[in-house]
Amino acid sequence: MSETKPEDYQFRQGGLPVVECASPTASSYSGTANPFAAEARLCRGGASWGRQLTALVLLTGLAVFLVKVAGGLAPWILRRWEVLIALGGIACWRWGWFVLQNLRAVVYRYFVFPRLRREAERAVAQCGPVPEVTILATTYHEKPWITDAVFTSIFRELSTLEGLTRRPRVIVVTGCDEDDRNIQQVFGKFLQQVTVEQSWWPPELILLRGDQGKRPALAAGMQVAADGNPREDGVVVVMDADTLLQPGALPKVLPMFRLSPPVAAVTTNETGWVMGPAWFAEWISLRFGLRHRSMCSVSLSGRLLCLTGRLSVFRGSVIADPSFRAQVECDAIDHWLWGPFEMLSGDDKSTWYWLGAREQRMLYVPDAMVTTIEVVQGSAVKRAMANIRRWSGNSLRHNWRAIRLGPRKLGLFPWWSLLDQRLTMWAVLVGPAVAVLALLAGRYEIAAGYLLWVLCSRICHAAIAWRQGRRFSAYFIPLQVLSDWAVALTKMWVMFHPAKQHWLNRGGRTLDSTRGSALFAFRTGLAHYLCGFSCVALVIIVGLVVGFLPLLREAPLFLYPNPKPKATERATPPPIKNEQRPPGQTLPEPGPKVVGARSENIHFRVGGDHAVIQQGCQSQPEKALAVTSS
Repeated sequence: MSETKPEDYQFRQGGLPVVECASPTASSYSGTANPFAAEARLCRGGASWGRQLTALVLLTGLAVFLVKVAGGLAPWILRRWEVLIALGGIACWRWGWFVLQNLRAVVYRYFVFPRLRREAERAVAQCGPVPEVTILATTYHEKPWITDAVFTSIFRELSTLEGLTRRPRVIVVTGCDEDDRNIQQVFGKFLQQVTVEQSWWPPELILLRGDQGKRPALAAGMQVAADGNPREDGVVVVMDADTLLQPGALPKVLPMFRLSPPVAAVTTNETGWVMGPAWFAEWISLRFGLRHRSMCSVSLSGRLLCLTGRLSVFRGSVIADPSFRAQVECDAIDHWLWGPFEMLSGDDKSTWYWLGAREQRMLYVPDAMVTTIEVVQGSAVKRAMANIRRWSGNSLRHNWRAIRLGPRKLGLFPWWSLLDQRLTMWAVLVGPAVAVLALLAGRYEIAAGYLLWVLCSRICHAAIAWRQGRRFSAYFIPLQVLSDWAVALTKMWVMFHPAKQHWLNRGGRTLDSTRGSALFAFRTGLAHYLCGFSCVALVIIVGLVVGFLPLLREAPLFLYPNPKPKATERATPPPIKNEQRPPGQTLPEPGPKVVGARSENIHFRVGGDHAVIQQGCQSQPEKALAVTSS
């Protein structure tokens, strides 16, 4: 095989330091210029340093402003402790969960996974490498430069494999004739430029047509893979045609299927390139950094909560199972209000649920990297919200049926993680509810203190993505805050409107299989009412607990009225006449009359902010009472 130049595996992330990974701007083949390099250079992995410094200055200025509004740092800390005491359970739960997730992720990434890697290498040495590999990719009207970069990476990775006993197959389900021509062109050029000294080379390229959605396309491709009588110990790589395989991805993934007990499926680490605004690229990078932490944490239990549709690898016996293919092709969720409805996307949740219900082992491979390419056309905000509705919506739609599998099948920690996902969307909105109520009550210092706390606390979350991406980004802090709020509100909406689904970047597909069902208008109205009622109830409960709504304090005044109070004896001091008095002599200060005491035994001593009443009597001649002066 001809050698590939090292510089072909480098790219710059918006002016950031060079990192080692393949880029769409690199040459497709050794000695050949990429004809789509001009378009590919518009991709970015993040914002430039100039934008980063600007964002950092703005964040610093905002923090200083919030400190001033909160009345200084010390009062803000005291008020924060009051909120923590009032909401101590939520605070301990969220931060305790954060610490636990990070500890588990560290244990898996730096202790458990290296041991698994060594065991996999020993298993390959004893039993030989994986004998059969099939690539299944789906594409739909993809841009030519993305097709060129992605399929070049696929053929490159296949050319590095050793020990195959059968020609690898590349099954591609396309959306149009142009997709077919682009893939064939890439395949032909690669064979001309690269020579592989293997008996099984070149791979077999199979093109299918599937323009009715991703699920039918995947089912068609899996059917072809199953018709080829795959070996049970072979693997099938299921991926999107906008996902770039980084050098060494397949050689790092395949040995994991030689482990014992056998592994049914794995997924890999991810980065992102974006043709669009800098903040959108930073948001994608942030999500992938936090995804890496979560995947490592859950994989410690030998399970996963998602087999990413961008790229996941399955054992051949899984793809050959007809029930697995049927669930991918048509998966339905049963909702208490809407009844059963079909899923538009979320195939990654369907594959994971099928394996989880059968207690299959799944692993995360953090040292194998793939890169997803996002092309943002039109409004970036609209695209971001569409992604949140799809990602978070699918997570919530599949959540309840997965919880019903129980901790015995899923494992205790993955099962509890599903419960946490369902509760977190409410906990995240407690803080914003406090801030809104504080603003309405005119307590601006409390709202400022909360926002300051949010900015400071999100540094811990951003640091995870900084470590994963090996770079600093000032964008991560505000993007994490806004993303958390948007995800929580989206999940609240999807909880009552799960059947409404939309996929913006795959032909703008929309699905609502309940529209023709009975009582559709009534169900829609009820769903709107329940969603609004839940939001109002959350705000009221938070207001009662924190104290902005004084219902609990004032309710006894209305529920248990006191009887008419008894008249109390009051004495009015005599008026002070303006009479002449010797120098140095002062008149007694007027003050309250103590009922039942003789006036001649009462004297006043005024000092500072208090007046001290001294009363002399036979039983308590030394007794003194302190009363706050007006």
